[in-house]
Amino acid sequence: MGAAMMNGKGHDDAGRHRGDEHPIADRMLGYCRGERAAFEDVYSQVAPAVFAQLMAWTGDRRHAEDLLDRTFQALHEHRSAYVEGADPRPWISQLARHEFLVDCRRRSREGQRPFWSRLRAIFTRPGTAELEAQ
Repeated sequence: MGAAMMNGKGHDDAGRHRGDEHPIADRMLGYCRGERAAFEDVYSQVAPAVFAQLMAWTGDRRHAEDLLDRTFQALHEHRSAYVEGADPRPWISQLARHEFLVDCRRRSREGQRPFWSRLRAIFTRPGTAELEAQ
């Protein structure tokens, strides 16, 4: 029996975050129902990881902040598509990826060179990019 089961915690605790009494899936559902505090909980739990992901892709704080804003705008626009009970973090991460790719395409059309090396890192497995660089 695993340590989580021995101390009375099961897999339902996977959605909890640092002492939060409500799993993130419950908070996301509350946000979809219009609860402002629920959105603030979801944002505070998800935004740091999404921002780190965007920073790794862009290498620029201001650009990553802009894409983070766009990601949460997209989340708001598409919140009716949320599947009740699902962990929203992977979905929000994919929204961020989509916003990044749209931004790369827009920059390319405007004559700016996209972040090809960073873009390629999104599609390669971890460790592959380091091997290719050697």
